[in-house]
Amino acid sequence: MINNDSRPSILESNLFYLFTAVIFLTLGAYSQSKDIYSGLLITEYIIILFPTIFYLKMRGYSLKKVLRLNKITLKQALILPIITIFSYPIGVFFNYLMIIVINLFGKINPTPIPTPESTQEMIIGLFVIAISAGICEEIMFRGFMMKAYEKNGTMYGIISSAILFGLFHFNIQNLLGPIFLGILFGYIVYKTNSIFSGIITHITNNSIALVVSVLVSKVNIDPEATSEIAASGVISDTAMMLIGAIGIGFIAIVSGVIVYFLLKLLPKGESDETVIDSDVEEEMLSIRPKTNIIAFLPIFVVLLLFGYMTYIYFIA
Repeated sequence: MINNDSRPSILESNLFYLFTAVIFLTLGAYSQSKDIYSGLLITEYIIILFPTIFYLKMRGYSLKKVLRLNKITLKQALILPIITIFSYPIGVFFNYLMIIVINLFGKINPTPIPTPESTQEMIIGLFVIAISAGICEEIMFRGFMMKAYEKNGTMYGIISSAILFGLFHFNIQNLLGPIFLGILFGYIVYKTNSIFSGIITHITNNSIALVVSVLVSKVNIDPEATSEIAASGVISDTAMMLIGAIGIGFIAIVSGVIVYFLLKLLPKGESDETVIDSDVEEEMLSIRPKTNIIAFLPIFVVLLLFGYMTYIYFIA
């Protein structure tokens, strides 16, 4: 039976989000603690992807419309990885700013994702961290979540789903970067009217992150040397981080300009709802908030969970 509504409601998407978050923090965390790669596969497919598709089918929504299962052109497919490459420094910059703030009030924890140390581990990492995450998370966030929130306007849908995407990492060190990338992926999915665009950019971004982690691990940086500089009183840890932020920020600004023009070059996709034409910017900027506040109670619970996780791992 096909649901007469073209999109899920914000309330049901938020309830689904809360349910998925709880399962992620319990079953997902447990399985990842036993084995990171198999645990991530369980998280991506068993906790995120399959329930999303099952729910949409059970409720009678059209997967093609809700998830935007539309083809992309060759030109779009070629431009998308280039956009992602230049957007990567911007995401790094936002995460770096958050790390500076955390350093003032708490402690910096290492990333839970292991760095590949062999070709075999790199292949596994690319499949689990890049390909699987790119497919599963885009289906849920740029598919299910963004479509539901677009009821209140296109920009509202893009930004809201991006914030939910960032929160879902439950890692304040890795919050601002994913929110920025979520906005970028959301805009790309909307402009091309295809979830496959988001999948390509997401996979590319995670692949870059994996490669960068390997390259950084091969650079011999003596932690004692940096600590001695800070201990000498010549420059503090915070000052050193701020200097680093200035350098990364400059790169991010240059990259941002390039990304802006590349997005202008990205061909628009054909829409099955509204024609994406010269009025796309006006439609994107429209925000029509009309959702009852009760619909956001599940998000409030998730925010409490996020705050608790932040306190446990970064402050306490």
